[in-house]
Amino acid sequence: MDKKDIKFFVKRIFTKDLSLESPEAPAIFDNIKATPKVAFNLNTTIATVDDTTYDITLDINVKAETENNVIYLVEVKQSGLFVIDGADDELKDVFLNIRCPEVIFPYARETISSLVQKAGFPPIFIAPIDFNALYQQELSKNKH
Repeated sequence: MDKKDIKFFVKRIFTKDLSLESPEAPAIFDNIKATPKVAFNLNTTIATVDDTTYDITLDINVKAETENNVIYLVEVKQSGLFVIDGADDELKDVFLNIRCPEVIFPYARETISSLVQKAGFPPIFIAPIDFNALYQQELSKNKH
């Protein structure tokens, strides 16, 4: 199939689920003595909507804690509806596992950062993610 026949576009970016918990607020604002440890977890879900439309969701959890307290816990499910038409299975996998998450991730980062600030905490910077490297790791794990 000719590459000109491949269609890839974003129909919509949206938030499916969003939560922030700060179990020790408001006392935690005066009790943070050390720099918190921040843990980050990411999972990607791919769902087929129809023959050419896919729902990709990045499920991200961010937990900031000190030795004794959870400062905050953020859970975000940032999604996108994508149309992929005319691509063979190998190219479709690249779109679904690399290109789509690359489009969604900046929205998730902004959502998390904004939510943390609105909760009264200093801004959080989440580093960019190399989805190509993650995909290659998954492929090599599955080959073994």
